[in-house]
Amino acid sequence: MIPIQIRFADVDMARHVHNGVYLHWFELARMTLLQQFIAPKHDWMKEGLILARNEVDYRMPIHLADRIEAEAWCGTIGNKSFDLLYAIHRIGGDKPGICAEGRSVMVCFDYTTNKSIPVPGAWRLALEGCIK
Repeated sequence: MIPIQIRFADVDMARHVHNGVYLHWFELARMTLLQQFIAPKHDWMKEGLILARNEVDYRMPIHLADRIEAEAWCGTIGNKSFDLLYAIHRIGGDKPGICAEGRSVMVCFDYTTNKSIPVPGAWRLALEGCIK
């Protein structure tokens, strides 16, 4: 889990976090997960990723003063793609719990050939260890 700082700009006129912000928080959780097994100097052009799908299920609104955390884990692994699952948790306060859940489909892609590629072996092993 990674702590998320809610910015004033994240809040809309209804005084809760705007729906589009959740995708940014999922991205933060996704990058935290991927950084656990992809080297900082990785060549993203040769073994890259394309975000093919995003889904968000909103459970409870989040407000500016809430303390929240995000987490990501692997759902399923296919031949050329994998699913990542997400949760945004409210910590403490009047209503602790899951505020949003999500899923993204990540397609492995070689940008030099402009084609999808099989999930690299080392990624597959690491992702298998991230399945809940």
